[in-house]
Amino acid sequence: MIFSIHTDQHIKDANNIFGYSYGYNNIIKHFNRFTYYGKQMQVVENDPSAQIQMFYMEPEWHHPTSGQDFRQPGFKKHHDHQYKINGTYLEATKAWDWWIPTMKTFDEIWVGNQFSADAVANSGVDTPTFVFELGVDDMWKPFKRGGRGKIRFLHVDSDSPRKRADLVEKAFTTLFKDRSDITLTLKYHGDDGFSVMDLFKEDKFSNIIKIYKTLSQSDMVKLYHDHDILIYPTEGEGFGLIPLQALATGMPTISTSRWCSYEKYLGNNIIESTLGKTQHSGYHTGEVIIPSFESTVELMKKAVDDFDSQCDYYYKQAPKVIKEYNWQSQCDKVLKSLIKRKGLKIFDPIGERK
Repeated sequence: MIFSIHTDQHIKDANNIFGYSYGYNNIIKHFNRFTYYGKQMQVVENDPSAQIQMFYMEPEWHHPTSGQDFRQPGFKKHHDHQYKINGTYLEATKAWDWWIPTMKTFDEIWVGNQFSADAVANSGVDTPTFVFELGVDDMWKPFKRGGRGKIRFLHVDSDSPRKRADLVEKAFTTLFKDRSDITLTLKYHGDDGFSVMDLFKEDKFSNIIKIYKTLSQSDMVKLYHDHDILIYPTEGEGFGLIPLQALATGMPTISTSRWCSYEKYLGNNIIESTLGKTQHSGYHTGEVIIPSFESTVELMKKAVDDFDSQCDYYYKQAPKVIKEYNWQSQCDKVLKSLIKRKGLKIFDPIGERK
């Protein structure tokens, strides 16, 4: 059995440091471990001998203003004879207008959650769309918080405006700007080149720490273990690895929901939200999830006031999170679903392998 997949070079070069790259590498890893009645899957890259190929990236990688395609001449998402899958993510209620013509050319679309699947339909795209949820690695192990003298809030991926680091910082300073026993860490991407978040670099408060560094996955696990509460008022996620990974470590997690199937594990820490137009992340069509500032403040205060019981609650449920969102199980599920739709022969090679 062979399954061909490819993506843009910048996703390969990113080496797991953000969602598309992390997903791409884990899909290859766990698809290669898939077996079906004694047959072993082999993942190949952009291989014309495969009957089926997934392009794992936005339907078109266009400049958001000029619409110019950055790909090199001759770039092909698929070979003409192949069953064509697009693996992509959406964070708004509709796709960008320039995505839509290409989305209609695929045989299937795979997205990370039901919110994204609804967005495809809302965009007038009738290509069959299926939910392929991502997973957590074995490295994301539970860690019991509490008893460290301080309470440390964490916000991750602050370099993306839709993650709303601005709202987090405002809510934190509203509540805790004079508290030395409560801190906030804002984790940014590496500090190379211009960042839209440069506006937030000025350090005004001694209890706010800002990290401008790209970390390995193992260092990210340590960062999570070193903190006590994740605060994540995101405007939407194509899947949402950051809160899921926090939940897998047993960390109390305050987040918006609607977009995530694992919202049941957020308990009472779901930030109230409405749908509306964003002022931050540049969507041209559709609406996003607008987090309530007041709700964010309220939940951060409750998490501190009820810290010990929250630590206990989230730690005890962490094994359930890990079991339900195991990477291999997620990949096995989507491949078995594909076999049910297209039959096992879709994985047979044709002609000579390159």
